[in-house]
Order: sequence, then C-alpha cells, then structure tokens
Amino acid sequence: MRQIYMDEFVKILDKNLEYVDHSIAKDTIYIDMFSIGKDVVCPYRNASLTRVHSRYKRSSQDLPVQDEKVMIILDNRKMFYANPK
Repeated sequence: MRQIYMDEFVKILDKNLEYVDHSIAKDTIYIDMFSIGKDVVCPYRNASLTRVHSRYKRSSQDLPVQDEKVMIILDNRKMFYANPK
C-alpha cells in the first residue's frame, strides 16, 4: 500500500496550499499550512491583485481523527491594489 505523506495530502485538498508542519498537543492535532496561490482576483472589481499588504493566521477546527481534535492553521495573505502613479 502506498504511503501518503502530509504534504501530498494537503495538495489533494487544495493545490494552492503548502504543508508546513504538524504537531500534537494533548488531544489536538495542529496542521500548519500556507497559501501559495499566485493569482488573486478581487470579487468586486474583477481585477488581479498583486501586492501583499500583510499576512495573518486563520484557524479552524476540522472533523476529529481517531478521537483527536484537528485544528488547521492557515497562514494567509491580505492583498491590496497597486496604486498607479
């Protein structure tokens, strides 16, 4: 049987995510990922955003795995428009 590593599993979930690390503390599995998507389109202006304003972490709880809680921590980018001069 082929073993699937965590980075391959994350790519199956979303090709724009990159696996960083995981850890287990008490009864929780923490999975750290970050976004590597290049093309970001503003849903309001339908324009491409290219500049990174800042980065922030977003976490969400997923379904348990073998009675362990699963927390996904995503390092995300906040984008903004480049002002033309």
